[in-house]
Amino acid sequence: MEKEYIRTTEHSVTLNVTGGKIDSFRELEKTNGTVRVYENGCIGIAGCLGEPNEEELTAKAVEALAFGIPYPCDLGGPLEREDIRDEAEIIPVPQFIPVMQAFLDQLQELCPKFAFSNKIYLMDSRTEYRNSAGRHLLSAGRMISIELIVQNRGSGNLFDTALAWEGTHFDADTVLALFKKQYDAFYTPVDLEPGRYPVVADPSSLIGRFAHHFVGDLYAVGASLLSGKLGEKVFSDKLTVRDDRNPETSPATCFFDAEGCVAEYYRPTMVENGVLKGLITTKKTAKQYGLSNLGTASAAYDGVPDLNVNRIWFEPTAGSLKELVPGKAVFIIMASGGDATPDGHFATPVQMSYLLEDGEIVGRLPDISVSGDFFDMFGKDYIGAVKDDPQEGILLSAVMMDVVKG
Repeated sequence: MEKEYIRTTEHSVTLNVTGGKIDSFRELEKTNGTVRVYENGCIGIAGCLGEPNEEELTAKAVEALAFGIPYPCDLGGPLEREDIRDEAEIIPVPQFIPVMQAFLDQLQELCPKFAFSNKIYLMDSRTEYRNSAGRHLLSAGRMISIELIVQNRGSGNLFDTALAWEGTHFDADTVLALFKKQYDAFYTPVDLEPGRYPVVADPSSLIGRFAHHFVGDLYAVGASLLSGKLGEKVFSDKLTVRDDRNPETSPATCFFDAEGCVAEYYRPTMVENGVLKGLITTKKTAKQYGLSNLGTASAAYDGVPDLNVNRIWFEPTAGSLKELVPGKAVFIIMASGGDATPDGHFATPVQMSYLLEDGEIVGRLPDISVSGDFFDMFGKDYIGAVKDDPQEGILLSAVMMDVVKG
C-alpha cells in the first residue's frame, strides 16, 4: 500500500471598504489535512478540518479503500524541496487597518471624484506534501491584494472602473502613483475609429474562454478544437503558455500540484513556441487517455484529485509596453459578457478600457467590443507579452483584434 499526506494552513485578513472607509475586519486561519492511500488500483481518502492526526486519517483512508474508487498509483519518486518566501510579515496584523486606512485616505485626496469600495486582503499559506516513495515538499508564501471597485461620483452606476494591485511588498507611494495615473486617464475621454488594433489585456481574459480546449479529457474524446494536434505547431512562434505555480510571479502560490508534481520553473507547459506540448490532466486522466501528466491537479481536502489551472502565464517577449505595442492600442480593464462559439470565434463587450499610445495610458475609451478567432488570435494575430509594465508584477499580453464601438 502506498500513501500521500498533505497538510495546508491558510491565514487571511480581509478588510471591507465602503465609501473609502474600512468598515469591517475579518481574520481567518484554517488548517486541513489529507491522507490518500492506494492499493489494488483503488484510492482511499480521508480528510479533516483542523490540525490533522496522521495516524487516524490513515486508518480512515484505508477503510475508504472498500468503496473501490479506481485511481492509478503513480507517486513521484524521491525529491526533497522547500520553497519558503517572505518569512517577514508584509504588514503586521495589528497595523493592517491603520496602514490601509491611511493609504485609502491618501488615495481619496489624489482621486477626489472616485468613490472606493470592495476588499483588501492580507494572506499567507503553507502546504506540506509527503508520500511513501520518498517525496517531501514544502511551499509557503505571503501576499497583499488591493481590489477596489470604483464609482465615478454622481454617475448613478454601481461601478465605473476598478483599481487592483497585488504583491509581496507594499509601498504606498508606488501604488498611489499607479492608481493616480489611471484616475487622470479616466477623466480624459478619447475616441478611436473602428478597425483592427492591438488589444492589451491580462492573458486569462483572452485565452480563458478557450481553456477547456486544453483539458485532456475533452482532447481525447475529440471535443476540443485542439484534438489531434498534440506535438504539432498550432500557434505563433512567440506564444508560450504555462500554468504559473511559481511564487516569484504568482505570490503565495504552492509550487507543486495536489498530487505532488513539480514542473520545471514551477510552470507546467501547455504551449511552447507555438507547439502544443501538454494538456491539463490529473494522473488518472493522463493514464486513462495515454497522455503525459502535466501536473495540474487540485483537490478538496477530502476529495479525489481534479483539474485546475492556477494562473495563466504567457512567456514575455518584450521589455516594455512601448516595445510591445508602439503606436495606438486598446488596454482592457473590465470586459464581461463575452463568449466563444464552438468553432472558436470570440467576442466580448468591453466596459472599461484605455487608449495606449507608445505604451502610455493617454485616456479613457468609450464602450467598445472586441472580437477575433482562436487560432488567429494566438497565431498570426498574436503580438506577444510583457511583464512589469505599466506596474511591477503585472503580466499583459497583446493580440490584434477587431474593435468596434458599443
